[in-house]
Amino acid sequence: MMQTGIEKKERNMGVELLRIVSMLMVAVLHILGQGGVLAGVSAAPRTAGYAAAYLLESCCLLACNSYALVSGYVGAEGHFRYARLFETHLRVLFYTVLITAGFYVVMPELFGFTLIKNALFPAMTGQYWYYTAYFGLMLFMPALQCMIAHLTRVQFRNLIVSIVLIFSVLPALFVSDIFYTAQGYSLWWLIALYLIGAYIKKYGCPFLKKPVPALAVYALSVLAAWGIQMADAYGVGIPLPNMLVYTSPAMLLGSVALLVAFSGFRFSDPVKKAVFLCAPLSFSVYLIHAHPLVWRHLFEGRFAAFADDPAYGLVFAVIGAAAAIYVGCALIDAVRAWLFRVCRVRKGCEWLEERLKGLLEGRSER
Repeated sequence: MMQTGIEKKERNMGVELLRIVSMLMVAVLHILGQGGVLAGVSAAPRTAGYAAAYLLESCCLLACNSYALVSGYVGAEGHFRYARLFETHLRVLFYTVLITAGFYVVMPELFGFTLIKNALFPAMTGQYWYYTAYFGLMLFMPALQCMIAHLTRVQFRNLIVSIVLIFSVLPALFVSDIFYTAQGYSLWWLIALYLIGAYIKKYGCPFLKKPVPALAVYALSVLAAWGIQMADAYGVGIPLPNMLVYTSPAMLLGSVALLVAFSGFRFSDPVKKAVFLCAPLSFSVYLIHAHPLVWRHLFEGRFAAFADDPAYGLVFAVIGAAAAIYVGCALIDAVRAWLFRVCRVRKGCEWLEERLKGLLEGRSER
């Protein structure tokens, strides 16, 4: 998982584990969608395979929400560092440039000015929708940190209630993206989730306290979203909006419940060590397998055959493939992390931050 630009005193290993689980969920979603599984089962919607595929989709669709909630949770009481923003951007550039260069060697006929521009300016060209939105979020973090620190508990609570109403509940009721969140694929939704995660860190969740009840709420949210999808497949015609979008109340509630549950987990020292090692690599799993060239030429439709498996086989095949993607990409990123340490990238980013800070402070004194 990418660094949030926040210096943290202590890590909650349950929350760090949620980073890993969320990335596995993202891989599951991509196998189901871009990989062609959902398209395959949709040819026969009243089958066990269709039900199994959409149950997986319902379980995992809140993964991106969980990512953003974690960012707010770990950053609620931290100190923003622009050095982390620089380091994260260099990490993204490392993969966009390296993967693009690799495809140039194998498929030179694809290349032109647009691909070069995309590789060099990933945030501004939307190479990864989540990183583009997160890049904007990082620029807002100093102001958000100031607001979080100075709002009273009542003010913060009222803000969160307003966010939930205008970005989740009202769009679901009116079946309209009335506040332009692009159903969650946007900077505004990530800011909303960041603030919700920060509130949970500071004050807890008022209706959820313990991991077991939180997991039960997650399960109920998933079943509600899946049930509406299945009712539609069987032509029941339940007058309820689609819950399989990031901004839906079901997906928002489920992701909040997962955060509460994981934040309450406690682990043995060996498990803590494993989580500590793996969690920082998770974001690069997304950067590698969701790179547009990898996405288009290596991923698209490659898992469609899973749709022909029995329901239980489909579930195991999708989860197994997602785990393989995670492990393979994490191993690649372990090499990248070693290179960054050897090249002292973090020290360089901290030096650049200090230089820019000195320059700006010098100008402000004139």
